[in-house]
Amino acid sequence: MVVGIAAAVVIGALVLVGMQLRDTQTSSRAQLLERFHDRAEVVSALMQAVISSAAASSELTQRYGAADVDGVALDRAVAEGRLAYALLLDRDGEIARSRTLAATTRSRLLASHGARTTLRGAPVWLSDIEAADGPGSPVVIDLAVAFDTPSGRRVLITGLPTTLFSAFLGSYLQRVPGRRGSAYVVDSRGVVVATRDPRTRVGEPVAEPGLIAAFRMGESGMFTGDRRFTTAPIQSSAWKTVLTAPDGALLESISGQRKWLPWLIYGALAVLAFAFLALLRQLVSRSAALSSSNQQLAATNARLANANTMLRHAAELARSNAELEQFASIASHDLQEPLRKVQTFAAHLSATEKDRLSEEGQDFLQRMNTAAGRMRTLIDDLLMFSRVSTKGRPFVPVDLGDVVAQVLLDLEISIQESGAKLTIGPLPTVAADPVQMRQLLQNLLGNALKFRRPDVPPEITLRATVTDGIADLEITDNGLGFEPQYATRIFRAFERLHGASAYPGTGIGLALCRKIVDRHNGTIAATSVLGEGATFTIRLPVEQPADAAPTMPLLPDPVDEETPHALI
Repeated sequence: MVVGIAAAVVIGALVLVGMQLRDTQTSSRAQLLERFHDRAEVVSALMQAVISSAAASSELTQRYGAADVDGVALDRAVAEGRLAYALLLDRDGEIARSRTLAATTRSRLLASHGARTTLRGAPVWLSDIEAADGPGSPVVIDLAVAFDTPSGRRVLITGLPTTLFSAFLGSYLQRVPGRRGSAYVVDSRGVVVATRDPRTRVGEPVAEPGLIAAFRMGESGMFTGDRRFTTAPIQSSAWKTVLTAPDGALLESISGQRKWLPWLIYGALAVLAFAFLALLRQLVSRSAALSSSNQQLAATNARLANANTMLRHAAELARSNAELEQFASIASHDLQEPLRKVQTFAAHLSATEKDRLSEEGQDFLQRMNTAAGRMRTLIDDLLMFSRVSTKGRPFVPVDLGDVVAQVLLDLEISIQESGAKLTIGPLPTVAADPVQMRQLLQNLLGNALKFRRPDVPPEITLRATVTDGIADLEITDNGLGFEPQYATRIFRAFERLHGASAYPGTGIGLALCRKIVDRHNGTIAATSVLGEGATFTIRLPVEQPADAAPTMPLLPDPVDEETPHALI
């Protein structure tokens, strides 16, 4: 038996360690790929900021806001910016002024997506790389910027030399980390706008074989067998940032020797563990044989010494074993098992013997069943209250709007029966334990429905604001309310302001809410006017510090899969 228990423990430990090792390597791979994509997102965000700065329209309004625009201003802009051309459109899309503009270019610009987009409301737009005056002419990028004037909305379209953009954006791409990788900014056709690779020419399609087809099929993935890519769109344009790297170099820290060495160590530990079990089996076998011989000798000596003493000792041993078995049986059962049986037999008695019981007997039976139910609920609530800190899940981004939607489904019957009117405003996403956020909101909304004034439909409002990284949630109702001096007391365990017969509950609900909020480094407070309703304010940080998230237990309690909700 000892060997069996040891074998079960060792095998269980090996399985858990193997699962943890596998999960760690999987998580590390996902983190490396996420960081790879984050680099592209950061570059796109920086470039978007640069593009958005071009939409500052105050200077454009001063230069080109007059009813009759002076052509000299456009000439000066073309000369100072070394532009290929400049075109000013009025609110109807007609040309107000233009400079150094060929007829073919004029037609192309008037029909361009950038002109239509900015006239319809977009502040700025960058085109794909185009030939300035048709095939064979220098390539440019059309920059369309919209601005408002007393005469209405106008759009300035300028032809920017690609060298200006490639040099500027290339400086950002040079800062992207990554060995043996490439970084590009490309337009919708896959033509290179900027790159950090001096061997790649701006204005030509990306030279890496298979890359254009790959990033047109998806945001991230593999191409040409062993190379990985990721992309991030750049707003106000059809451009995107594209990063590539050899898969082996990108995942170098978790591949090759680094990947298999932990498993080799794990295998060696497994061999040692089984060798230990084999040695333990031999030791236990020899010990059992020796113990058996000693017991036989002791039994023989005892029988020879006094048969009556042996019988008395045997009787005492039997009684002791029976008591031990009884204790083990009680200790091995869940505290709720006796209550379940009480309720089961009470229900059976009520169904089969109800007609034979007097009214007083039926009343006693009902009271017994109700008391057992309250005791079971109290045990559930106490267990749940104790698990807030010990069985919590790690903090993850939680959309409180989705949580409230689930809570309202759970409370749908109570809402319909009470005729409640709920007003739910936009809710933020916070770093939290999703199960505990559901417990918190279900308790507070459930209390608002339960503690209502007679013949007055509940009106419940939930709104939220986010200021300086703190989410403020406010739940207001028109229910019974309470005296201001109880504003702190109601958050204590087992504190009730109303009788259990009038409003069922255990008095744990708000104490549980406070414990959940405390675990999330937040605060909860209540204000009320008796007979006019109450307001509960919860303040939670949007982001939690890295050390605030608990570690999920290796063997989570199955009860957590469907956690009950305590109401006061």
